[in-house]
Amino acid sequence: MRDPLPIVPDLNGLADTPVGIESAGLARGEAWCTYEIAGLQFYDYHRHDEDLDVMVMPATGDRLQIVRDPENPHDCNAIRIVWRNDRQLGHVPRDLARDVAPILDAGAPGRAYVIDAGDGDAWSCRALIVGAAAAPWHERHLRHVVSEALHARPEGEIRLHRRALKRAERAADRVCTMRTRRLRQAVDVLLTVPFDPDLPDVGRRCTPEALARALACSRSTVVRIASSVGLPIGRYTHDVELTPELDVALRAWCQTPRSKVDPRDTWCARIGRQEPPWDWIA
Repeated sequence: MRDPLPIVPDLNGLADTPVGIESAGLARGEAWCTYEIAGLQFYDYHRHDEDLDVMVMPATGDRLQIVRDPENPHDCNAIRIVWRNDRQLGHVPRDLARDVAPILDAGAPGRAYVIDAGDGDAWSCRALIVGAAAAPWHERHLRHVVSEALHARPEGEIRLHRRALKRAERAADRVCTMRTRRLRQAVDVLLTVPFDPDLPDVGRRCTPEALARALACSRSTVVRIASSVGLPIGRYTHDVELTPELDVALRAWCQTPRSKVDPRDTWCARIGRQEPPWDWIA
C-alpha cells in the first residue's frame, strides 16, 4: 500500500527555519499546497553569483515571495517565485497559477516557503504556499484524502489482485512466446520460396541500397553477391552498373533458399497485457 496523503505538510526538523512559524496555523486547518517550482533551469537557481562569489541555492525552510506577473507574454496568470527579494528561482506551475492568480489579484494573502531545496536540477525544488491563495488546491487535496479513506482496499483483497496480475502476466508471456515461435516458423518457410526480383535493366546504374530493396536483403548481401562476380562495392560506392553477370548472380540468389532467421531478430508485440490499477496499488 502506498502512504496515505498527508493532512498537513511534513515540517519535521524545520521548526527553527522561517517555515516553522506556520506549524500552528497548518494544525488549525489553514489552507496550503505544495508544488515543484517550474522553470528553474532558466533563472538564478543553482547559478553562480559573480558579485558575491556564491551559488544561488535556497535552503529548505527559507521564505519565498510569490509575485504576480500579468504582463508575462506566455501566460497572463504567471506567478514568479523570488528568493531574498531579487533572485528569481522560477514560476508557479501553469495549472496551479491558473487557480491561484485570480485569488492573489483579489487581494488574498499567500505566503511561500522552500520545503525541499532540491539538487540543482530542473523540477527538483519544491515550495509550499500557505494562506487563502492556496484554498482551491487545498480543497482538492482534502477531497483526495477523503476519497482514499472511503475507497481503501483491504490488504487481503490487494494480495489476491496482485496474484491475479501475476497470473495474467505469465499468460501474456506464454502467448507472446508462442506467437514469436509461429512468426519465426512462417518467415523460415517464406525464405525457402524462390521469387523473381524487380531489377533495373542490364547496363543501367543504380545504388546498392536500391538493389537491396529489390531483393529484400541487406546491403552487405548485395556487396557479397557483387564481389562473387568481380564487381567490388566499397563503403562509399554510391552507384553500380548492373552488368549481365551481376544480374544473373542476383537472380540466382533469389532462386535459392536463404538462411533461417536469427531468433534474436524475431519479436512480437505483447497483447492482452493487464496494467495494474495504480490508483490504489503501490
